[in-house]
Amino acid sequence: MKEGLLRFARNDNVPYVIKDIASVIARVLSEAISRFHNEELVAAVPRYE
Repeated sequence: MKEGLLRFARNDNVPYVIKDIASVIARVLSEAISRFHNEELVAAVPRYE
C-alpha cells in the first residue's frame, strides 16, 4: 500500500494520493463506527502490510 502511494507521489499525481488516503481513512472510520454501533467498544484497525 505505501509503495503504491510513494509511486503515485513520484509521478506527481497528488490528487490520486489524496484520494487513496481518504478512502483508507473512510474505510477505517466506517469499520470503527459499525463496531461501535454493534457495541464493540474496541475498534480493530486493519493493517495494510
